[in-house]
Amino acid sequence: MTGKDARAWISGHRWPLYLAGILLMSIVAQSTLVYFATRPSAPRPIADYYRKSMDWDADRAVVEASRQLGWVVTMDVPDLPHDADTPRPVDVTIRDRDALPVTGLTGNLVVLRPADGRLNTRGRLVELPHEPGRYRTLVALPAPGLWELNVDAARGDLRFVHQARVTVAAGAM
Repeated sequence: MTGKDARAWISGHRWPLYLAGILLMSIVAQSTLVYFATRPSAPRPIADYYRKSMDWDADRAVVEASRQLGWVVTMDVPDLPHDADTPRPVDVTIRDRDALPVTGLTGNLVVLRPADGRLNTRGRLVELPHEPGRYRTLVALPAPGLWELNVDAARGDLRFVHQARVTVAAGAM
């Protein structure tokens, strides 16, 4: 087939070639989306997302009220060698704006893994009697990397929330 014949053939079959090209682009795009959505490291959907979205305004108000208290929160995740299935202690120290310990709180430490929601867990905060303002819980942190620690505590009608991100070293696992 000469160059002139090839151009004539392409010209005569232009619309079927365009349709085949569009179909092929669609197949490649959809295959790429399916691959990225189903791989093991893909983010998981947020559980109960609709209810959480309905409570968003109220949750933001609690966060802002907690911020206005001026309390300072420090979290200590010790680098203890342990089995990935063994819970590790996490200490939470809460001080008010005058650096006095905040005592009498009850609540939870919610531990979220941004990269894999299947590893999320929670632990009940227990105030240490010999250290006012210091609370401890045991939670499993089975993988190294970035973790989000959320304090959700209350004292009477007062609710306090705080969020922090910590990185757990691979050697600590």
